[in-house]
Amino acid sequence: SHVAQNVLMAASRYKQFLTICQQWPLDSTKEGRDLAVAIRQGIAKAFKEGENTQVNPAECDRVYTSLDRLNQGHWSNKYPRRKATTFTGLSLEDYKLVLASDSLSGMQESRKSGWQRIKEKFSGQEQNKDN
Repeated sequence: SHVAQNVLMAASRYKQFLTICQQWPLDSTKEGRDLAVAIRQGIAKAFKEGENTQVNPAECDRVYTSLDRLNQGHWSNKYPRRKATTFTGLSLEDYKLVLASDSLSGMQESRKSGWQRIKEKFSGQEQNKDN
């Protein structure tokens, strides 16, 4: 029947997306900003009922194809970089270090004004941060 066919198609698409989740690496250095986490959350939202979720097949296929291309390195293979650095002269490893959550929280802390630090110190916020 038509309904059974739609359920099977939705189930196969759901399994495809789960495969993308398994293949996409989590980056523990980007707490709260990791693309893999955002993708997993988007898939969980789109497939609230798992394999039984009714989906728009065309939209589902479009999103899957886009994610799969990113995951397989389609664009980096199609448009290879000429150099391993950017216009700033930083390498990929440099950017990973700078964009790690620990580095960003340190930069945010250093940007605080003296007045903000004093307020936090006397309000007890600074002490709670370490607990």
